[in-house]
Amino acid sequence: MAVGGECRLADGRMVVVRLAGPADVPAIAKLYRDLSPESFARRFHGGRAAPSLLARLARIGSGTVCLVAAPAADPGQLAAEARYIPMGSGTAELALTVLDGYQGARLGHLLLQALMQHAREGGLERLRAIVLLDNAPMLRLLQRYGCVLAAATEEFCVACLEISVAGGMPGWPPDSAGRRVLVERRGWFEGRQVTALRAAGNDVRQCLGPLHEVRACALLSSGQCRLAEQADLIVNLLPADDPDCAAVLAAHRRRWPHRLAR
Repeated sequence: MAVGGECRLADGRMVVVRLAGPADVPAIAKLYRDLSPESFARRFHGGRAAPSLLARLARIGSGTVCLVAAPAADPGQLAAEARYIPMGSGTAELALTVLDGYQGARLGHLLLQALMQHAREGGLERLRAIVLLDNAPMLRLLQRYGCVLAAATEEFCVACLEISVAGGMPGWPPDSAGRRVLVERRGWFEGRQVTALRAAGNDVRQCLGPLHEVRACALLSSGQCRLAEQADLIVNLLPADDPDCAAVLAAHRRRWPHRLAR
């Protein structure tokens, strides 16, 4: 998606997406302030904040790439904001905010596409998001791009998800330590086996497997999956009675039988 031009949303409204700068910080803080309590909690994992804190949260630090979307007819009123902050090893942390009145109109999808393009051009490989499990819109959005659980789900409510900026499934960062273990398992939580693998010093990535209603499995649709290709060990815990899950296991057995856990 081209930044700087008008975009039509799913409901017909027109917005302009552009790069943000320091002069946009007050408008971004106002966007945060105008969120409903539920949307604010999903975005910031807490309750309402004082204006001084909102101003700090809205700042655009060195290295941060920030995009904003405004109604074409009212460019001073922001409808959404998306940003990433580089973390090293080809990874940046992603954050996305959409005003309540614009949620469900695919504005988040448009902003994420534009942000991914900037990340690719900037030499990044993956974007990471820390998401509350009750933030269903953000979870669905990331699942459309093929997300992977990159860390244990904290306190049974906060997931650490990564997506590739180049499409397909994200792989491991180059400085990954320990064996690279791909676990294929439904659900947001690990279970004892996965916890033990992580505790043993392995770098574990957890894939939810084929999700027909959200996105086709990259391994089944294109024959390529960075997670499986780069893994030292593949632990398949997907339901055997699901035809797509069975097809994933068959593909592993055909291509990487020596990597499959017994």
